[in-house]
Amino acid sequence: MSEEQMNMYRLTSMEEPGEERMAQIMREVAEDARKSAYRAAKRVADGIENETQAAQEKWGDTIKRIKNGGK
Repeated sequence: MSEEQMNMYRLTSMEEPGEERMAQIMREVAEDARKSAYRAAKRVADGIENETQAAQEKWGDTIKRIKNGGK
């Protein structure tokens, strides 16, 4: 099926998509879902990394002060 034929079909159409078109739709949806999940996981991992660094800096300074007798 050509790309033009693929793009002509709309889910609001009164006709059912053929097996080939439905498979193409499902592949595209799956790819979009994978990309979206990757972006979300990256945002979460980046947030955790940033918070971890901030906590390490905060507690690192506190530990140094304690080791130096509270100075």
